[in-house]
Parts: sequence; C-alpha cells; structure tokens
Amino acid sequence: MISDQYAVYLPAVSDMYATGVGKPLPDERPFPNGYTVEDLVFWSKRSRLWNHRQVLHSVGAYSVGSSPDNAITRMGRDDYVLVGDSGGFQIGKGSLKGFDSLRAGMEAASAVEAWRNAYHVREWIVGWLETYAHYAMTLDMPLWATLKANEQTPFHQCSIQQLTDMTVSNLRFIEKHRQGRTKWLNVVQGLDPQTTRDWWNAVKFFDCGGYSLAGAAGTKGGIEGILRSVLLMRDDGAFSAGRDWIHVLGVSTTQWAILLSAIQRGIRKQVNSNLRVSYDSASPFQVGGRYEQAALTPKFGAHPTLWNIQFEQAPQAKQFVGSDEPLGYDSPIARVLTKGHLNVVTDEWNSRKFDTVSNLLLVNHNVWVYLNAFERANALAFETDRTEVPPSWAECLDLIEEAFTVENWDWWLEGYRGLLNAVAPAEI
Repeated sequence: MISDQYAVYLPAVSDMYATGVGKPLPDERPFPNGYTVEDLVFWSKRSRLWNHRQVLHSVGAYSVGSSPDNAITRMGRDDYVLVGDSGGFQIGKGSLKGFDSLRAGMEAASAVEAWRNAYHVREWIVGWLETYAHYAMTLDMPLWATLKANEQTPFHQCSIQQLTDMTVSNLRFIEKHRQGRTKWLNVVQGLDPQTTRDWWNAVKFFDCGGYSLAGAAGTKGGIEGILRSVLLMRDDGAFSAGRDWIHVLGVSTTQWAILLSAIQRGIRKQVNSNLRVSYDSASPFQVGGRYEQAALTPKFGAHPTLWNIQFEQAPQAKQFVGSDEPLGYDSPIARVLTKGHLNVVTDEWNSRKFDTVSNLLLVNHNVWVYLNAFERANALAFETDRTEVPPSWAECLDLIEEAFTVENWDWWLEGYRGLLNAVAPAEI
C-alpha cells in the first residue's frame, strides 16, 4: 500500500493470525457475501480485499524443531516479501519454546555455556529462515539483557563483551550454514553511542544484504541516536550496492514513519538509490486479537497528538448477534462487515460474543488502518506544504536529509541536539 519512495511498514504477522487465516470457515459461520477467510491473507496477491506484499514473521513464535503449516509457510516465495525475525527477543527472555536450558538468574558462565551447547537451536533457526524468509535478522544476543528491568532474564549477569562475543559466534555459524536463499540483515544494537560503536566494529565483518537496527542503535536511541548509527555505518561503506535494506525493529507510529522516510530519502540521494528502510510492530494484531479493539485513523494536524492512532472497543453484545447493522469503521473489510459478522456466539451465558474469526476480521481492519495512516502521514510530510505537520517535526525532516550531506556530522548533530531530542528523544 505504501509508495516505494517512503519507508515501508512490515506488519509483524502473529502465529495466531497466520494459522487462523489458513483454516476453512466454520460451517454456518456468518461472513461477508462473496468473500472467504483466504481474502484476509493480505500479503497474498489473490486477496480480493486489499494487498500489502511485505510482512515480518518471527521464528520465535514456534517451538524449536517444529515445521508449522500456516498461511505464511504455504506462501510461494515469488508472491510476497517475508522478513524473518530470528527470535532474539525470545532467546534473550529465555522464553523460546522447546529450549529449556535457559532460566532466570543464571550465572554468566552458565548462560554462555547453555547457548554454546545449543547447536540444534541455531541450526533450526537458520534453516527455517533460509527456507521461508527473503530477508532475515541475524542471531544477536540482545544488550538489553544487562539492564535492571531485565534482571530476571537468563543473560542478565552476562557482560556486554560476553553478549557481543556470542553474537559474533552466531554470525560465524550463519556464515558456515547459510544456503544463499536468504539475504541476512546484520543486527546492530547498543545501549548508548559508545556501545553502539563497539558493537558495530565487532559485527561489521559479516557479509550481509542489509542491516537491522535495535536498541540505542535504533529508535530507543531517539532520532539523534539512529542518525549517529546510520552515519557511522555509512562512513564504513555499509550501504554499498547489494546492501540495500535497513530494518528498524519494533516501532509503528506515524511520527517514526515520516522520520524513517526522511532517512531513506537522505541515503537514497547521497549513498544508495536502491536502499529500502522498513519498520515493524505487532500492535494491530495485539489490539485486535487480544484486546478486541478497533484502530481509528488519526485526524492529523499541526499538533502532535492529532497524529496518534486511537483505539476503541469493537461493538460486542448479545443484541448484535445476527445484526445487519453496518460495523461503521473505514477499511476494505469493515465496509462489508455488519455487527452480526463479529458477534456470533449465541450462548446466553457467555458474555463474549466474538469467536476466533471475529478477531481475524478485527486484525485485518487494524493492519489496514495502520498502513493507511502511514501512507497519509508520508503524503502530508513530503507532498504538501506541511501545514498539517507539527512544526518541529517538519524542521527535523529537513535536518535528517541534510545530515547526509554534512562532512563533520558528529559536531553538526551536537548543534541540533535540542531539537532532535525534543522531537524524538532517547528511551534508554
């Protein structure tokens, strides 16, 4: 849906959604006339509702050694672009299913040894990503494990150097076992500018198709931090031909949509005209699947709060069972839905009237709203006089593109630190 000239949002398709849209509709279950559950597979060109051909999916959703059968794994590689997440979050948390060697409060040496012995885990992850993903994150051992907020995770007692060394070992493993089907995105992360620089110097040897920015190297470092990361990498030749993708992990706001588009524009003008910037989140799936809320398109305007994607509880009550009343939201699926398509449980004693398909319908609506919001945000930022863009954001967009033309960028960024931090401050 989003123009190629802007950074692209990758909906982080949940395993619940990928599985659900791959199943037949239950008998007698109400559904919009002329459509099937398969039309909810928005990454398929065969969907009659709408299509967005770039998605993210994480191997961390599955149990080690498994071979899931769903609408992601069944898809032909020529039909869409799948960016695969390597499950670093689940590994860092010690929650990867089927891998029980990690536990909270482990001593550093024990955690390092547990991962060293996890050959079968690394083999399965690399094999899965090489089979299904067009692009894939490398296996990084996240530095956020060292933060106090994560003291109950298995790697909390590890030093930054130990985590870096394990990551380098993972890269060597990928080098040895890669099959050439996947373009690997070298994960770059940090806790601050210095740890980001140290991490980059440790991992930049890896031959890759692009990069993934996490922690302070990404949006957690604010717009100043992410610019420092990208400019540092640019100076080391990171974005030469063939290294054409930068993925920014875990963000999905209209503000970051336009900031990342400005970064893509700056790099394309000055360094690599083929470079793509992308970003992801699972928010539409969580909001619709877990909280049963519907996303609403922002109003947009000169005040930052007008750019926020809002949510409201989807209508759920027994009086809506069998109702022909229009749902009332704006998306391709919502325009053909009635409240009776969501409220299908007839059991009088059950206050919940939604079933799994109801959640799939809500998620499909939410993903479209997110994509539509980002498309509109980028159009306002780069195709108008910016009267509906917050003034400080508009100024920041120009600065981002200018940054790629400045020789002494470190000094230059210092001079604009106040504005950059006011627009998008660091979170670490």
